[in-house]
Amino acid sequence: MASNITLSAGVRQNLLSLQNTAELMAMTQNRLATGKKVNSALDNPSNFFTSQSLGNRASDLNGLLDSIGQAQQTLKAADTGMSALTKLVESAKSIAKQAQQATQPATTYALAVTGNAAIATDSAAVLTGTLGSLTGATTLASLGVTDGQEITLGDGTNTVTHTAAAGDDIDDLLTTLNGVGGWTAAINGGELEVTAGGTTETLTISGNGSASVFGTTTTAAPTNATIGALTGSLTIQVGATTNTITFGAGNVENRAQLSAALGAISGVTATINGSDQISITSTSSDAVTIGGTDAATFFAAANIGANNPTATVGTPNDTRATLQTQYNDLLTQIDGLARDSSYNGVNLLDSDDLKVTFNEDGSSSLTISGVDYDSAGLGLTALSADEFQTNSAIDTVVASLDAALGTLRAQASKFGSNLTTVQTRQEFTKNLINTLQVGADNLVLADTNEEGANLLALQTRQQLSTTALSLSAQADQAVLRLF
Repeated sequence: MASNITLSAGVRQNLLSLQNTAELMAMTQNRLATGKKVNSALDNPSNFFTSQSLGNRASDLNGLLDSIGQAQQTLKAADTGMSALTKLVESAKSIAKQAQQATQPATTYALAVTGNAAIATDSAAVLTGTLGSLTGATTLASLGVTDGQEITLGDGTNTVTHTAAAGDDIDDLLTTLNGVGGWTAAINGGELEVTAGGTTETLTISGNGSASVFGTTTTAAPTNATIGALTGSLTIQVGATTNTITFGAGNVENRAQLSAALGAISGVTATINGSDQISITSTSSDAVTIGGTDAATFFAAANIGANNPTATVGTPNDTRATLQTQYNDLLTQIDGLARDSSYNGVNLLDSDDLKVTFNEDGSSSLTISGVDYDSAGLGLTALSADEFQTNSAIDTVVASLDAALGTLRAQASKFGSNLTTVQTRQEFTKNLINTLQVGADNLVLADTNEEGANLLALQTRQQLSTTALSLSAQADQAVLRLF
């Protein structure tokens, strides 16, 4: 049979108080032991799960810090490589400049361009009068020539003048005109005709009596059927200077005029050679470019356009040759240095790309594009033959080195900007992790000072409750005094 123990109201009240105090002491001691006021979802579901979420994000970001730090080192490795490459390129430029200071071997140039079309010899100039029905007996007076009037004939070299006298006829005029060599004057078909003795002379008739005898014709030049049919132009450019020969009436109409126009071109020797072809020769470094609408009439298609002189260098200078070898060796070192600028398998100087992730879901990132900065990627090529033997070739090399330096400096600036971004994000991530951790802790951590004070108060309360319970029990024992 079960028995019930009956407690007085006072004892029961003190006992409950003592039990509550014991529970509070146990909870306070647990908080002091763990340092947390929320140890499970039962303590405070909202704070517990929020703190856990913040802590998880802080943990994820903390894991990214390692990769961000590695990316920073990769960029530093690339920057170190860029600095070294810059020094090597500057050294190569110094070598090229040093080579220019050494004696330059003599260089000769030769250019020969010959047309493929034979240019026929000009026909002699024929000066034909416009008055018909003349005979040797025709008097000058009947033609309107008065005494004392003059008729002058010349070919640029020889000149003869007939002064009309009373009774002079055409035969008298012909005798005077034929008295000087260089042409032949005669009556042909009733017209006075003068034929030049050569193919280069231009005949000119003048004087105040010439119009009465020859009519309106005053000049006759040599003729050339091929050249006379042209109406376009031929251009011969020597270096930066363009020379234009224009064909057609009033311009170049025959071989003699073409030959004179060719001879006026400076910088080259342009002539019509013994094979009746246009020949252009030069001993300078200037290129000769042939063009114009009538270029094909005289030159083969292969010769139309730029024709570059052939350069022949004298005995190579040993100092320049040695420096060229050193230059090529430096390019080899540039290739090796670019290959060796990797970090953890990523080489930004050998076309590798680097992606840096900044947040836990990958939505924030930075992709750093790699470059190919071996010698070929920088636009530098190994020299062959005797390229350092001429200053002009070295100038070309120096220009390529200057371009390479510009490329390196520009890319160094880009990598520097990327490094600054990564460093900024690294610092930001560290601060954010700290913020998340502090926020998470604020939700669950206990105030040890407060909990210590609570424990001391509870201990005091416990002692008081124990004393009160003892007093209540003594009151219940008063009945024993009756016995």
